[in-house]
Parts: sequence; structure tokens; C-alpha cells
Amino acid sequence: MNLLLGKSQSGAALLTSLLILLVLSLLAVASMQNVSMQERMVSANRDAQIALEAAEAAAREAEQRLDNDTVTLGDFGVADGLYNKAEAPDMFGSSTWSSDTSIVASNPNGLPTAPRYFIEHIGPVTTEEQINDLAIGNYAGAASSSPPEGFRIVAWSSGQTGQTFRVIEVYYGKRS
Repeated sequence: MNLLLGKSQSGAALLTSLLILLVLSLLAVASMQNVSMQERMVSANRDAQIALEAAEAAAREAEQRLDNDTVTLGDFGVADGLYNKAEAPDMFGSSTWSSDTSIVASNPNGLPTAPRYFIEHIGPVTTEEQINDLAIGNYAGAASSSPPEGFRIVAWSSGQTGQTFRVIEVYYGKRS
């Protein structure tokens, strides 16, 4: 015996469940797009951090070259990547970081493009105002025997993807 005979169904339950399924599908797609956007933002931030850390390591390498006396004042204006005051290239110019105008730093992170830097000799830092403006530490003030030599170090690095880069500028003082 068929119990459904004589009863007509309008399909309201089917239509309601299909509408609910459609709404849930739209919510799931919107949520996936949001997660995808967040993933791209996190990846870009990580790439920028890698680029910044590599640029800082390149600047430290330049400071060590100055400290270890592997660079002398006579090298400035003669050797690649070492400039006299006001002769340094534009730190935001792309050709600065892809030619002989800068020095290739070590690349321990295996970045696709090795970090680079250049050093500009500013000259003797003679006044307290210059010392403070350049943030040169370990200076005994006017009572010291000779003023420190000032250097401007500019370092560049790309991130892991090669789409992000960071440029940093450091001022460094050293007694001769």
C-alpha cells in the first residue's frame, strides 16, 4: 500500500535546503579568499623581514671591513663601492645595486641575489653637533686627541622571492 498516494508535495523542503546550501557555499568561498589574502600578506611580510636582516648583515660586514683596516682612506674614490664625500650613487637607483658601484656582501641565507653595500667617506667628524647628528657612539668629546672619521654605509638586499628589497643607511665613526 502506497502511503503517498493522494498527497502532493510542493518541494519546499528541497528548495529551502538548496538555498541554505548556496548561502553556506558563498560563505565558504568568501572565507577561503580571506585566508588566501592573509597568506599572501604574511608571505610578503616574511620576505621583507628576510630582506631587512640581509641588508643589516651587509652593513655589519662593511663596518667590520672598516674596523679590520681592510679598507684604508686611500681606497676611497679609487676602489669600486668606496666613495669620497658627495660622490656616492643614488641609493634608490636600480643600477647602483646591479653594477660595479657597490660591493657584493656574503650571502649565507642563499638569497637569489646577494646583498650589496657601498661606503662613503664623510671625513673627520669635528663638532659635537655632527657627532650627535650622525649618532656616532664611543666618542670622548672635544677633549679627545683626534676626531673620528665618519662613514656612511648604505646596504641593499632583496628578499627570498626577489620581489621585495630593503635599503638601509648607517653612519659609522672610527678613530684613525
